[in-house]
Amino acid sequence: MGDRGRTEPGTHPVAGLVRSTQAVVLRDEVAAVTPHEVTPLGSSLDGAVGVVRMETSMLVFVRYGGDVIVESPPTANRVVATVPLGPMHVTIGSSPRGEVKSSGFLLSPQDRTLMKPDPWAGALVFAADEERVADHRSMVFGDELVPRSAEAYSPMLTHACRRAWSATEALAGQASGPVLDHFLGTVEDQLLTALVLSSGAQARPLAFGGRRHLDALRQWLADHHGPGVTATDMARGVGLSIRQLQAVTRDGLGVTPLELLREVRLERARELLSVADPDAVTVARVAHECGFAHLGRFSASYRRRFGETPSWSLRSRRPSA
Repeated sequence: MGDRGRTEPGTHPVAGLVRSTQAVVLRDEVAAVTPHEVTPLGSSLDGAVGVVRMETSMLVFVRYGGDVIVESPPTANRVVATVPLGPMHVTIGSSPRGEVKSSGFLLSPQDRTLMKPDPWAGALVFAADEERVADHRSMVFGDELVPRSAEAYSPMLTHACRRAWSATEALAGQASGPVLDHFLGTVEDQLLTALVLSSGAQARPLAFGGRRHLDALRQWLADHHGPGVTATDMARGVGLSIRQLQAVTRDGLGVTPLELLREVRLERARELLSVADPDAVTVARVAHECGFAHLGRFSASYRRRFGETPSWSLRSRRPSA
């Protein structure tokens, strides 16, 4: 049976694409993500399932190649997002009438969900344990609320799942190893972030000592301002979420976390240049040690901040013999 002009994902070594005409085979391949039953509405199927296994979550592509009804029981302690790749009729609980969905939604944790997916476009399913989602939300928002509503979902989740699945095509022929593990870790972080940002639930306001955290942040940056430091590193270094970190630097200094990081780096660079021997040390070396990847940008920022070039600082502050 042809695919009627639909384009399906390519074969992914990570995903292990499986093709079958049997509903039970297709069901069992997806069962690792979430339990469900598949009832064919016709005489034959021409389906395909691909699974991407990440450290704590899974992303699945499923296409049945025929009309089916998929019944998912309550998801309990799993958070399961479904992203239709074509129109999907969805009925949640005892509602007498369903609705057609074309963007991501959550399966219900309390009620069964009935779905009739597009037979040739299929769907993507992303699932993670409730605890893992709560941990990730804590990092982003500073609370541990778990998204549960099937409504109020922005297109962000749909976009993230589509991009994540498409990106796995680039893994064709890749052997397992650190590079692949890092790639999948990045994909998982992006999917979890899209999940918590798309839920529409507002984070609870948290009370915390702004001055105390600002002092702790300055101390941490004094020892960790080298190449590769990110706002996420800064937040983790002082035990804050990204949102809390932003509040600390905004309310305390009127700057963003990365603006504070740049200021710390510039101050450290000036300190080093003021005592360095220009015959033994270069501006490029100091810039790199202080976390600046681009010498030209460093020089421009330094001049704006201190009113002189780094080279001038190095030459004019040569230590006395």
